[in-house]
Amino acid sequence: MAKWDWKQYYVDVTIDGNTMLRAKGTEKVLDIVESKMTNASKTVKKLLTQDVFGDGTGNSGKAIDGLLNGIATTGTYGGIAKGTYDWWQGQYDSTGGSFTLNMVQTQCGETTDGSTKPDVIITTQSIWNKFWARVQPAQRYISSKRNADLAQIGFSGIEFNDAVVLADKYCPAGYIFILNTDYWKLVVHRDRDMSWTPPKVPLDQDAYVRQVLWAGNLVCQAPRWQGMISSVT
Repeated sequence: MAKWDWKQYYVDVTIDGNTMLRAKGTEKVLDIVESKMTNASKTVKKLLTQDVFGDGTGNSGKAIDGLLNGIATTGTYGGIAKGTYDWWQGQYDSTGGSFTLNMVQTQCGETTDGSTKPDVIITTQSIWNKFWARVQPAQRYISSKRNADLAQIGFSGIEFNDAVVLADKYCPAGYIFILNTDYWKLVVHRDRDMSWTPPKVPLDQDAYVRQVLWAGNLVCQAPRWQGMISSVT
């Protein structure tokens, strides 16, 4: 049985005594605290977004197990050795080369079995632009309800084989990820779901510190239905 470790993130919020003195007044101090707490929460979310495209080794191994780890054909994922069990391997094309629709079509075929098929393709903006230039005009626009919903929350997508194609600035250069999101899950620990510690007063400082905490992991229950291509130009 696959088992994943909890991965942890935190960001400190420090309010020094001088800032509180200069702010004067409870409302102003609260405004400063609220602003810093909001920025800290955004920082955690940004770190998580970046690490989605990683291999779980970032931040001394505390980063979530990202797409690179989940779709790899080697290494250990969820405590299971991919080299020992080929059914636990993703579909990985490391050859790459100049972008063609055929290379994506091949990976879509490798990750399809009847109604089980990719629904999201993620790549860089540069490769997305090449994608857009090559697909048929009738395919350039989001048409399905799912993809229309994505458009409403700020994603600009095109379709290929009924999968929405998205560009993400954190996607590593030269990569295309072909995903079946039915098998991906972001598991969050209920005691570390962007929770805040009580204010702490350091012994050697005129200040107080709080931390926003998150713990969880990105889990893929079926790597065999996920694909990626690297070294694409």
